[in-house]
Parts: sequence; C-alpha cells; structure tokens
Amino acid sequence: MSQPLIAVSPNHLAAEDRRLYKGKALEYGEAELAGAIARAGGIPVMVYRADPAHADDDADAATAQARTARALAAWAETVMARCDGLVLSGGADIAPEVYGETAREAAWRGDHARDALEVALYRSAVAAGKPVLGVCRGAQLIGVAEGGSLWQDLPSMREGSLEHRSQALYDALDHGLEIDAGAGFLASIFDGEAARVNSVHHQGLRMEPASLRVLARAPDGLAESFVRDDAWVLAVQWHPEWMQARPSQRRLFERFVAAARRPGELPWS
Repeated sequence: MSQPLIAVSPNHLAAEDRRLYKGKALEYGEAELAGAIARAGGIPVMVYRADPAHADDDADAATAQARTARALAAWAETVMARCDGLVLSGGADIAPEVYGETAREAAWRGDHARDALEVALYRSAVAAGKPVLGVCRGAQLIGVAEGGSLWQDLPSMREGSLEHRSQALYDALDHGLEIDAGAGFLASIFDGEAARVNSVHHQGLRMEPASLRVLARAPDGLAESFVRDDAWVLAVQWHPEWMQARPSQRRLFERFVAAARRPGELPWS
C-alpha cells in the first residue's frame, strides 16, 4: 500500500446568516492537519456527518436515539472498512453528558452529534485494527470514549493548573513535556529535540481510565499524551500539525501513516 487513506473527523458550523452559504450548516477540515497527513504519505479524507440516521420526526425519543446509534455504528464501520487509519481532529468542546456530567457554562455544552459520530468512528477503527491518532479535542474524545472524564475548564476548576490556552497567543503558547521513563516511543519521536509543545485547550483529561497509559504530562501534571497498550491508539493534547517545522512533529505523523500502511507490532508494547 503506497498511500493509505486516512479518515479525518470534521468540524461543524451551524446554519447562520453568513455572506456565503447563508443559512447553511457547514462541515470543514483544518488545512494544516490535512497537509501534515499528506506530507507523511497519507491521503486525508474528511468524513462528513451527513446525518446517517435520517432522523424521523414521528419517532419517540428512545426509538430515535436507538436508531441513530445503530445507523452511526453501521456508518462508521463502513467508513473504517474503506480507510486505513483515523485522525480525530481538534475543535469544539466535548459535551459533558458523554462522561456523565452537565455543562457548568452554556459555552461548554459542546456538540452531541459530533461526539456520537467520533465515538462510533473510534470504536470501529479499534475493532478493525486501524491506527488512531487523537489531536487536542481528539485526545479528549479518546479519553471519554474509554470511560474517562474531563476537566470542563482548567483555569476555574483545576487548582494549580498552568495556562493552557491564550486566545492572544493561540498556538504560540507552549510548555514543556515530562515524558515517562518507560515511554520509549514518545522519546524517540523527539529524538533529542526539546520536548516542548503548543497548548490550545481549556479542558483536559480528569479521570484517567485504566485502559489508557499516560506517556507524558505537562509540568502541572495534566496528561498530555496517552496510548492503549493493546491497540495503535495515540492521543496528544497538543496540535502537531501546527508545529511541522519541527522534525519531531513531522515524525509523529510519519509513524502514524506508516502504521496505517503496514499494520503490525505496537511501538509501545
């Protein structure tokens, strides 16, 4: 396989009174993420939400919910049967209901439909033995899909937290990584390069599920990278696609695309 197909989860904009696509909902992907995948040898393919459940207004809530879950599972299984890897992209907050909470602020309510699609894609990819890379929100999605929970807002809820998001600095805000002594895979990614990453998030992994192993933390102890020991699942809380001038961040995508091209032994086992 020369160029594996990489499914990429989309962002979503609700319909609004904008100049272009007035009153239309939009699905979109971030260009630098697609470019990083392509530079590493993959072909990025955005997976539109596309309402696979075809909602029926006459159905009661329970019936509609069950129908949606079945449709999403089938949709995701079809997508991952045709693709060789999955990238869960950054973007909007994850709805707190996914991990058993309610939003403390209206701005943190998230996007239920996106969460459901991405959880279905994630589970299908793992079941099919396809590699998964979670970026920022994507890392958090992996965490909650595995049964973990999130800090809804680091600065107001987590005592002693670093500043992990600055709208003014955006991806220029960075911090060091404390890589676990047993995390040879991540150490080899940096390969002597200073382990510093950008930071563009106000949420983060709170309850760490037993199925995931943390490879690196921020100086304040927040999990920044984690894996599943029994599957090619790698989560990074930063945005490596915005750090492509650094060999380490190009290497991260290269290792992921190589795993999509030739599935085999897990690099962290």
